Amino acid sequence: MRLRTKLAALAVGAVAATGGLVMPTTAAVAAPSGASACWSPGWSTKDGSIGHTNTNGVNIRSGPTTDCQSNGQAQTGHNLRLDCWVSGQNGTWTHVRDNTTGVSGWIKDSLLQNNGAAYWAEC
Repeated sequence: MRLRTKLAALAVGAVAATGGLVMPTTAAVAAPSGASACWSPGWSTKDGSIGHTNTNGVNIRSGPTTDCQSNGQAQTGHNLRLDCWVSGQNGTWTHVRDNTTGVSGWIKDSLLQNNGAAYWAEC
């Protein structure tokens, strides 16, 4: 159910952002040599529920892309506070706080049980 809600929210956001117009897609432009492709949107604790990863050793990243550095790793037994989700590299990402280690950052929703946070936020 959460995945369907996220897909619908992404579609509505795309239509709203274009004023209802369907815009053609363009090719991605590579970042200049030596430039970092990492970005980190603001976030807030909109959800607050506890979640877990699907597997051990999941990177908690500084932004919602694998171009961002890992702040640490979450294990399946760690309790993760789910804050909110955003659209990121290849899908949606949830901002988490690992209550076991104190590390905060972003995890791709496909690596989280139940697809991560339930609440999208202009985090």
